[in-house]
Amino acid sequence: MARLGREIAVTLDDGRRLVVRDARRRDARGVAEMLDAVASEPQVTLVLRPGEAGPASWRRRITETLRSPRGLFLVADRGGGVVVGDLGLSPDPNLASAHVVWVGMSVAAGFRGVGVGGALLETAAAWAGAAGFRKMVLGVLAENVRAQAFYARHGFEREGLRREQYDRGGRYHDEVLMARPLRRR
Repeated sequence: MARLGREIAVTLDDGRRLVVRDARRRDARGVAEMLDAVASEPQVTLVLRPGEAGPASWRRRITETLRSPRGLFLVADRGGGVVVGDLGLSPDPNLASAHVVWVGMSVAAGFRGVGVGGALLETAAAWAGAAGFRKMVLGVLAENVRAQAFYARHGFEREGLRREQYDRGGRYHDEVLMARPLRRR
């Protein structure tokens, strides 16, 4: 089973504290609520629409990841099981690119720009490098320039663009593909 196996205490730039840890099945409701809130924001940053994936769906995803020897699902817990960020790593399914891991991450409003995303991403990168992955990849909506700048600060470079990749509510969105090489530890 793929797990971080420990909790990492983080003090955010604004002094708040949280823990980065493996997701648990009971986190499913918190993950769903956080992602629904992010998906409801006026600026579209997720392909997911509010209500598209409920707690049962996230519980299945967390369970599948916990069973996978090469996947990881982390949460940022501000205390009492309140999820303010999540990050999933999924290995590329193609044998020829088994050295590549896909990243999906979200951070709740009010917790962006203070270190939550960086704590999740750097924890995941260290784990992925130790697990033998050589490259992390992700897709971000082209209009989400804040996320692109964040990923660039964490070593990701733009590798491509997929035009009109996603239809969200009748509006097409381009996807920027970004990647970061990993060094084994």
